[in-house]
Amino acid sequence: MIRTILLAPCLVILALPLAAQTGHATCLEAGWIDKSDAEFAADCADMAFGESLRDRERLAWMFFARVNRLVPDPANGGMSGRGEVPVWMAWPTDPDTFDTDAEPFDFTAAPRTELEPSAEKKDLLFGQVATADPDGANEEVNRNRISYDFLIENGLTTKTGVAAFFADNDYVDMPVGSVELKASWLQITEGSPAPEGALTFEFDSGAYWWRGLHIMVKMRSLSDPGDAFYTEDPSWFWTTFEFNDNPGAAHVRDTLITQRAPLDAAEVTGILAAGGLERFGFQAYAPNGTQIRFTVDGAGTVPVILGHTDMEDFAGSPNTAQPAYWTGFEASCHSCHATAAYNPETEVFFPFSVPTGALDPGYNAKETHKDAEDIVQYLGQGYKPLDFMWPIAFQTK
Repeated sequence: MIRTILLAPCLVILALPLAAQTGHATCLEAGWIDKSDAEFAADCADMAFGESLRDRERLAWMFFARVNRLVPDPANGGMSGRGEVPVWMAWPTDPDTFDTDAEPFDFTAAPRTELEPSAEKKDLLFGQVATADPDGANEEVNRNRISYDFLIENGLTTKTGVAAFFADNDYVDMPVGSVELKASWLQITEGSPAPEGALTFEFDSGAYWWRGLHIMVKMRSLSDPGDAFYTEDPSWFWTTFEFNDNPGAAHVRDTLITQRAPLDAAEVTGILAAGGLERFGFQAYAPNGTQIRFTVDGAGTVPVILGHTDMEDFAGSPNTAQPAYWTGFEASCHSCHATAAYNPETEVFFPFSVPTGALDPGYNAKETHKDAEDIVQYLGQGYKPLDFMWPIAFQTK
């Protein structure tokens, strides 16, 4: 198959508006859009982990602008037929990373034309994550080169490799600058058209509209990476962007998400303009919030709630299909991902669940934490942290 080599797009490098430059000068300096992922993460760690929600919201938009830098898409005509796609659509997916028959990923190749869902389901089957399609959500996980190379080089893409890794290590510690994304798509049909303003893409299997994007970035290693289950010290930065007109999104943002500080339109446009993105339609999306630890202010009492109405619909109540009527939302990116763990003695991954707030060694989720022998699994029973990386548990075979 002939591969098309991507040429780096011409980026317009603009400084953020003066009003935004209230501190963290290295993070906000002109040219931030074009820094390497490792350099940008290191420069912005203090801004990410400070207590200003507005600074975190600003950083969320900066990450959104960085991962959405546009690259040519000559084969498919681009997102919404504009001839370009976000650069993350040319990054490796879970199948590219964890398929043992996959060739080494070519980062110079043209963006893919196939939808490549991770096929993970928020269900448990005999204590293990099922591999059925994710309720038609068509969720794709993509990762940057830093994350991909670390997983490949350390053998963390197969169960055999994970076992070998933990024979010599007590924890996974992803490199600073690792970026993991999850995109949500919904197929466009006659009875289910794309909403006005949503960005769309023609995959080989049909047209889909883009419902949102989770973004998680490793900003700093913990002083003790083995304490990832329990420490309130931050290491990853979390945000989730959602299409503004998703049913119930405004209600969830305003009443259930705990840490938000929406920016005004002018500041958002200024951030997007740094990558020449201000006219592409990305303003139809916005962050639901941000998260850096288990609980608000790290006090261990009030859980941080963050999620997406489609990707975490299982966490909404009373009716998961009606987010406009939710009175509760048990979603927490940090708490959920913190339980991504492996037990070297039993060679079992900790079962998926939906915790909020701080964890303790006795954490379990009743029936969902029983293994194939009907034994309840507890986090403190020899489990070792995977550095918030659920894909290792979900995707290794």
